[in-house]
Amino acid sequence: MAAIHVTGWREGWLYEKATAAAPTVWTTVDTSQDLTYTASAEVILRVTADSAQYDSTAYTVKVYTDALAYATAQTVTLDVPQGNGNSRTDYFNLSVSGGYGSVSSTNTIEAGHHRARFAYEQQVELERSLGCIFDYSGTLFRGVESGRTDTKQMEEGGILEGYDVTITTSRKQWADQNMRPLVGAVLTRGGKRFKVETVVTNDGAFELGLMKKHG
Repeated sequence: MAAIHVTGWREGWLYEKATAAAPTVWTTVDTSQDLTYTASAEVILRVTADSAQYDSTAYTVKVYTDALAYATAQTVTLDVPQGNGNSRTDYFNLSVSGGYGSVSSTNTIEAGHHRARFAYEQQVELERSLGCIFDYSGTLFRGVESGRTDTKQMEEGGILEGYDVTITTSRKQWADQNMRPLVGAVLTRGGKRFKVETVVTNDGAFELGLMKKHG
Protein backbone atom coordinates (compact mmCIF):
# COMPACT_ATOMS: atom_id res chain seq x y z
CA MET A 1 0.00 0.00 0.00
CA ALA A 2 1.33 3.42 -1.00
CA ALA A 3 2.04 5.78 1.90
CA ILE A 4 1.56 8.92 -0.23
CA HIS A 5 -0.95 9.70 -2.96
CA VAL A 6 -1.04 12.77 -5.21
CA THR A 7 -4.60 12.98 -6.46
CA GLY A 8 -7.46 15.21 -7.60
CA TRP A 9 -6.22 15.96 -11.12
CA ARG A 10 -8.33 18.40 -13.17
CA GLU A 11 -9.50 17.33 -16.61
CA GLY A 12 -7.93 19.35 -19.41
CA TRP A 13 -4.99 20.59 -17.31
CA LEU A 14 -1.38 19.59 -17.97
CA TYR A 15 0.56 17.95 -15.13
CA GLU A 16 4.29 17.26 -15.28
CA LYS A 17 6.80 15.80 -12.82
CA ALA A 18 10.55 15.84 -12.27
CA THR A 19 12.93 14.87 -9.49
CA ALA A 20 15.34 16.94 -7.43
CA ALA A 21 18.18 14.91 -8.94
CA ALA A 22 17.09 15.84 -12.51
CA PRO A 23 15.01 19.01 -12.17
CA THR A 24 15.03 19.85 -15.89
CA VAL A 25 13.84 16.43 -17.08
CA TRP A 26 10.05 16.56 -17.19
CA THR A 27 7.58 13.78 -17.86
CA THR A 28 3.82 14.04 -18.22
CA VAL A 29 1.76 12.69 -15.32
CA ASP A 30 -0.80 10.02 -16.15
CA THR A 31 -3.90 11.68 -14.72
CA SER A 32 -6.02 8.56 -15.14
CA GLN A 33 -4.60 7.39 -11.81
CA ASP A 34 -3.04 8.73 -8.62
CA LEU A 35 0.68 9.42 -8.39
CA THR A 36 1.83 7.14 -5.55
CA TYR A 37 4.96 6.75 -3.43
CA THR A 38 5.98 3.84 -1.20
CA ALA A 39 9.42 5.29 -0.38
CA SER A 40 10.80 8.73 0.43
CA ALA A 41 11.33 11.00 -2.57
CA GLU A 42 12.05 14.58 -3.56
CA VAL A 43 9.53 15.49 -6.23
CA ILE A 44 8.84 18.55 -8.40
CA LEU A 45 5.32 18.94 -9.82
CA ARG A 46 4.22 21.47 -12.41
CA VAL A 47 0.59 22.20 -13.28
CA THR A 48 -0.67 24.33 -16.16
CA ALA A 49 -4.38 25.18 -16.39
CA ASP A 50 -6.34 25.72 -19.58
CA SER A 51 -7.29 29.29 -18.48
CA ALA A 52 -6.78 31.75 -15.62
CA GLN A 53 -8.11 30.36 -12.34
CA TYR A 54 -9.42 31.85 -9.10
CA ASP A 55 -8.82 29.79 -5.95
CA SER A 56 -9.17 26.54 -7.89
CA THR A 57 -7.74 23.31 -6.47
CA ALA A 58 -5.15 21.81 -8.82
CA TYR A 59 -4.36 18.66 -6.81
CA THR A 60 -3.90 17.37 -3.27
CA VAL A 61 -1.20 15.36 -1.52
CA LYS A 62 -2.57 12.72 0.84
CA VAL A 63 -0.50 10.74 3.36
CA TYR A 64 -1.20 7.56 5.30
CA THR A 65 -1.04 8.33 9.03
CA ASP A 66 -0.83 6.42 12.31
CA ALA A 67 -4.59 6.84 12.55
CA LEU A 68 -4.66 4.17 9.81
CA ALA A 69 -6.30 6.52 7.33
CA TYR A 70 -5.29 8.95 4.61
CA ALA A 71 -5.17 12.64 5.49
CA THR A 72 -4.64 15.70 3.27
CA ALA A 73 -1.12 17.04 3.81
CA GLN A 74 -1.09 19.68 1.05
CA THR A 75 -3.68 21.30 -1.20
CA VAL A 76 -2.25 23.09 -4.22
CA THR A 77 -4.39 25.83 -5.77
CA LEU A 78 -4.19 28.21 -8.72
CA ASP A 79 -5.29 31.78 -8.00
CA VAL A 80 -4.79 34.91 -10.13
CA PRO A 81 -4.51 37.34 -7.16
CA GLN A 82 -1.63 35.22 -5.82
CA GLY A 83 0.23 35.44 -9.13
CA ASN A 84 -0.21 31.75 -10.02
CA GLY A 85 -3.55 31.80 -11.82
CA ASN A 86 -2.34 29.86 -14.86
CA SER A 87 0.49 27.66 -13.63
CA ARG A 88 2.80 26.86 -10.73
CA THR A 89 5.74 24.57 -9.97
CA ASP A 90 6.23 23.11 -6.49
CA TYR A 91 8.92 21.07 -4.76
CA PHE A 92 7.92 18.40 -2.22
CA ASN A 93 10.13 16.44 0.16
CA LEU A 94 8.06 13.32 0.73
CA SER A 95 8.99 11.08 3.66
CA VAL A 96 7.92 7.48 4.18
CA SER A 97 8.74 5.62 7.40
CA GLY A 98 7.17 2.50 8.86
CA GLY A 99 4.49 2.57 6.17
CA TYR A 100 3.37 6.06 7.13
CA GLY A 101 3.79 9.15 4.96
CA SER A 102 4.48 12.83 5.58
CA VAL A 103 5.49 15.97 3.70
CA SER A 104 8.57 17.29 5.50
CA SER A 105 9.02 20.41 3.39
CA THR A 106 7.59 22.24 0.37
CA ASN A 107 8.57 25.20 -1.77
CA THR A 108 6.93 27.00 -4.69
CA ILE A 109 9.66 27.28 -7.31
CA GLU A 110 7.77 29.15 -10.02
CA ALA A 111 4.38 30.83 -10.42
CA GLY A 112 2.70 32.29 -13.50
CA HIS A 113 1.37 34.31 -15.10
CA HIS A 114 2.01 37.53 -13.21
CA ARG A 115 0.43 39.50 -16.06
CA ALA A 116 -2.95 38.03 -15.13
CA ARG A 117 -2.47 39.21 -11.55
CA PHE A 118 -1.54 42.71 -12.73
CA ALA A 119 -4.64 42.84 -14.96
CA TYR A 120 -6.81 41.75 -12.03
CA GLU A 121 -5.27 44.33 -9.66
CA GLN A 122 -5.73 47.11 -12.21
CA GLN A 123 -9.39 46.18 -12.66
CA VAL A 124 -10.01 46.14 -8.89
CA GLU A 125 -8.41 49.58 -8.53
CA LEU A 126 -10.59 50.98 -11.32
CA GLU A 127 -13.69 49.55 -9.64
CA ARG A 128 -12.75 51.23 -6.37
CA SER A 129 -12.02 54.63 -7.91
CA LEU A 130 -14.39 54.85 -10.91
CA GLY A 131 -16.68 51.90 -10.52
CA CYS A 132 -20.38 51.23 -10.26
CA ILE A 133 -22.55 48.66 -8.46
CA PHE A 134 -25.04 46.41 -10.23
CA ASP A 135 -27.40 43.64 -9.17
CA TYR A 136 -27.15 40.25 -10.83
CA SER A 137 -29.66 37.63 -9.63
CA GLY A 138 -29.87 39.25 -6.21
CA THR A 139 -26.11 39.58 -5.72
CA LEU A 140 -24.29 42.92 -5.89
CA PHE A 141 -21.13 43.18 -7.96
CA ARG A 142 -18.67 45.95 -8.74
CA GLY A 143 -17.82 46.99 -12.28
CA VAL A 144 -16.65 49.80 -14.52
CA GLU A 145 -19.11 51.13 -17.09
CA SER A 146 -17.85 52.24 -20.49
CA GLY A 147 -18.62 52.25 -24.18
CA ARG A 148 -22.21 53.53 -24.25
CA THR A 149 -23.69 53.55 -27.77
CA ASP A 150 -27.07 55.19 -28.43
CA THR A 151 -29.35 53.80 -31.14
CA LYS A 152 -32.64 54.73 -32.80
CA GLN A 153 -34.89 52.36 -34.71
CA MET A 154 -38.14 52.93 -36.53
CA GLU A 155 -40.81 50.75 -35.03
CA GLU A 156 -44.54 50.57 -35.56
CA GLY A 157 -45.93 53.54 -33.72
CA GLY A 158 -42.77 55.63 -33.65
CA ILE A 159 -39.06 55.67 -32.93
CA LEU A 160 -37.61 53.20 -30.44
CA GLU A 161 -34.53 54.52 -28.71
CA GLY A 162 -32.01 52.29 -27.01
CA TYR A 163 -28.40 52.11 -25.95
CA ASP A 164 -25.67 49.57 -25.51
CA VAL A 165 -23.36 49.63 -22.49
CA THR A 166 -20.22 47.66 -21.62
CA ILE A 167 -19.46 46.82 -18.01
CA THR A 168 -16.11 45.30 -17.06
CA THR A 169 -16.20 43.40 -13.76
CA SER A 170 -13.36 41.63 -11.90
CA ARG A 171 -13.59 37.86 -11.98
CA LYS A 172 -12.59 37.09 -8.38
CA GLN A 173 -15.79 38.53 -6.92
CA TRP A 174 -17.78 36.17 -9.16
CA ALA A 175 -15.59 33.20 -8.17
CA ASP A 176 -16.14 34.07 -4.49
CA GLN A 177 -19.89 33.71 -5.10
CA ASN A 178 -19.42 30.56 -7.20
CA MET A 179 -21.11 32.37 -10.08
CA ARG A 180 -20.33 33.56 -13.60
CA PRO A 181 -22.34 35.88 -15.87
CA LEU A 182 -24.48 34.26 -18.54
CA VAL A 183 -25.67 35.52 -21.91
CA GLY A 184 -29.39 36.23 -21.76
CA ALA A 185 -29.44 37.06 -18.05
CA VAL A 186 -30.81 40.38 -16.78
CA LEU A 187 -29.02 42.71 -14.39
CA THR A 188 -30.05 45.99 -12.77
CA ARG A 189 -27.88 49.10 -12.78
CA GLY A 190 -29.09 52.47 -11.49
CA GLY A 191 -32.69 51.32 -11.43
CA LYS A 192 -32.59 50.19 -15.09
CA ARG A 193 -32.71 46.62 -16.32
CA PHE A 194 -30.21 45.39 -18.90
CA LYS A 195 -30.01 42.17 -20.83
CA VAL A 196 -26.58 40.55 -21.11
CA GLU A 197 -25.96 40.21 -24.85
CA THR A 198 -22.30 39.14 -24.77
CA VAL A 199 -19.75 37.90 -22.22
CA VAL A 200 -16.03 38.18 -23.00
CA THR A 201 -13.74 36.38 -20.53
CA ASN A 202 -10.28 37.82 -19.88
CA ASP A 203 -7.72 36.71 -17.29
CA GLY A 204 -8.67 39.49 -14.87
CA ALA A 205 -12.26 40.37 -15.71
CA PHE A 206 -15.50 39.69 -17.53
CA GLU A 207 -16.63 42.19 -20.17
CA LEU A 208 -20.43 42.30 -20.26
CA GLY A 209 -22.11 43.67 -23.36
CA LEU A 210 -25.51 44.99 -22.21
CA MET A 211 -28.61 46.18 -24.07
CA LYS A 212 -31.27 48.51 -22.72
CA LYS A 213 -34.26 49.44 -24.86
CA HIS A 214 -36.89 52.00 -24.03
CA GLY A 215 -39.49 53.95 -25.94
